[in-house]
Amino acid sequence: MTNEMLSFFTHWYFEIGLPIVSIIDRDALFGACLGAWVVTSARRALKGWQHVGSFLLSACVGYLFTPVALPHLSGLSVGVTAFICALVVIPISIKLMIWVNTTDIAEVLRRLRGPK
Repeated sequence: MTNEMLSFFTHWYFEIGLPIVSIIDRDALFGACLGAWVVTSARRALKGWQHVGSFLLSACVGYLFTPVALPHLSGLSVGVTAFICALVVIPISIKLMIWVNTTDIAEVLRRLRGPK
């Protein structure tokens, strides 16, 4: 490895890599990964790449929805909230998507507006 490459990699690691790692909430990431592992291990009929995709999707959703759910689940820690988000958000999204696909747009808008 040349000196220029070594200089580039050390610059990238210390100037870009480490600050990004310090931004990540480790408790939320760990909880989301545990929840994603539970979701993925419950699905036995998937192929290997589908398990990886399911894990990544559930973990990312659990991590991203944690700040949204944390104020509503104030008695729980960040990791537990991320775990719950990884377990719950994808099935609710799928059920909502199926409901929207089976109903017409007028009924969806009527339900969103609420009773008069």
